[in-house]
Amino acid sequence: MAIAHRAIFITLVLVLAATRTASAQDQQAVDPQAAIIEGTVLNIQNSRTIPRAIVSLRQMRAGQQGKSTRADGNGHFIFKNVDPGMYRLAAERQGFFSDDRKREYQPLVEVSAGEHVKNLPVRLMPSAILAGEIVDEFNDPVQDVEVRALAVRVRLGQMYLTPAGKMVTDDRGQYRIAGLHPGKYYLVAEYKHGDATAEAIKTQIAGQLVAATQANAKVGQEVTPLFRPDVTEAAFTYPPLFYPATNDFQQAQILALNPGDEFAANFLLISAPVVSIRGRVTNGLTGASAGTASVSAFWTPYMEGDGMPARVSPDDATFEIRGLAPGTYTLRASFTDHGESYTGEQTVEVGNQGAQNVEVAVLPDFAATGHVTITGGLRNPMGRVVIEFAGEGLMPRIFTSARAPEYKFDTQLRPERRYRANVRNLQDDYYLKSVALAGHDVPPDNVMVSGRRGDIELVLSPSGGHIEGFLFDAKDQPTRGSVLLMPDVPEPGPADLFRRISADSKGKFTFRGIAPGSYRLVAMESLNLETEITSPDFLRTIGNRGEGLLVEENGRYAVSLKLDVTENH
Repeated sequence: MAIAHRAIFITLVLVLAATRTASAQDQQAVDPQAAIIEGTVLNIQNSRTIPRAIVSLRQMRAGQQGKSTRADGNGHFIFKNVDPGMYRLAAERQGFFSDDRKREYQPLVEVSAGEHVKNLPVRLMPSAILAGEIVDEFNDPVQDVEVRALAVRVRLGQMYLTPAGKMVTDDRGQYRIAGLHPGKYYLVAEYKHGDATAEAIKTQIAGQLVAATQANAKVGQEVTPLFRPDVTEAAFTYPPLFYPATNDFQQAQILALNPGDEFAANFLLISAPVVSIRGRVTNGLTGASAGTASVSAFWTPYMEGDGMPARVSPDDATFEIRGLAPGTYTLRASFTDHGESYTGEQTVEVGNQGAQNVEVAVLPDFAATGHVTITGGLRNPMGRVVIEFAGEGLMPRIFTSARAPEYKFDTQLRPERRYRANVRNLQDDYYLKSVALAGHDVPPDNVMVSGRRGDIELVLSPSGGHIEGFLFDAKDQPTRGSVLLMPDVPEPGPADLFRRISADSKGKFTFRGIAPGSYRLVAMESLNLETEITSPDFLRTIGNRGEGLLVEENGRYAVSLKLDVTENH
């Protein structure tokens, strides 16, 4: 009996010790100086809670690791042991999306030591869906049609299309593209050969290139014929279409999707005879054959991708592109000669008999040499000046540098194509005052070389304008946001060239090195304008809003702006 009592006593002592240890650990786990953040994930449309969303907490200070948690069945989440600082909250859930440009989706919260922030809403928007059925003229479903939702973007005033989602039709001719953000889209359907023919053609092209390489390495080597008889081509195909039924982008219907929409977009594809484009790639400088060139056909110049590849003869650069439907095509060709790259483009009208004797002339990038002149006395002498030439449309951006003390540079630019000259690492109030091409002044956004060599002079001046300002919300409180500085003229130019900056947590922002001229300052809630400025509707949406300001050389200006919460991008 005594032994039993002793055992019970020891058990009680152990339980009490464990309880005290657990209590001590709990006290240690909860730092009294740490903050707590809790809130709810909501549907922005109807304020209903969204269960089991993943919520992330990211500190705004660079280099700090974030946290994540999962909301419960009621959409509630909590973060404990949060260090003092400024944080951004964001959520994600299948069938919804978050907009990082607006704080109503991803709120900013500043917490101090020991603070407990409650009832913080994090919102999500229901995504949209495009779905439909594709049939032919006999009302039979068409399988293997790739359907793409395309968003329109603008670069230096040139429009192009970027994929936002895609799906291939099944054996019922049906497709469904989910997870689309509300907005405006074009829809395009392009038939892809689902049988072995397409793979055989690709294999033949690859074999041809290998054979061409071997032929160059060994004189007299037998080259694989350009056209192999064992590749059987289909008798018909389907021309690609923009919704609802056109191959002309300018006549296509734009689809406006609202949150949660499921838009039905059906296509009727009309079969057409399979045709080919035959031609030759030539050196645009000499007129000679362009050697081992590559050629692809694109049925619209607004779209990126690989296109339909051609089979090219390594002997005389003649080419053929098979499997096409009648229509208008853009041919893009390229080749390399003695380490120099040549490119060219040609638009071709293809009828029911195909197109013959098409010549695509390719040219090398033209050399452009230049120098930078820096007026005024630099406070901190620059070891080098970084220069950017931003090409129109789909062209890549070209970077070069001019090093002290001569500040000379060399670069390669495509002939007869427009570039915007920009200096990336300007100091203090310096700005690009003028650009001269072959001794003639040109606007910075209209640099074009037309000869084998182009001499460019860039002049930098320290007399740029200086704007300091504060951004306020509707309650006249300092707030974060984006501020856009744009020319105040009827045609201000491409929106992606406007100056833009973010106001800090105290609402302060600064523009330096502003070229003299008339401007408008537009304040917006969006913290990231990279996506918005590439929308073709951007200039229309900002209208004539903002504050006008005339900037003179060496001008200093102090402004106050009110955040425009009525915007709808």
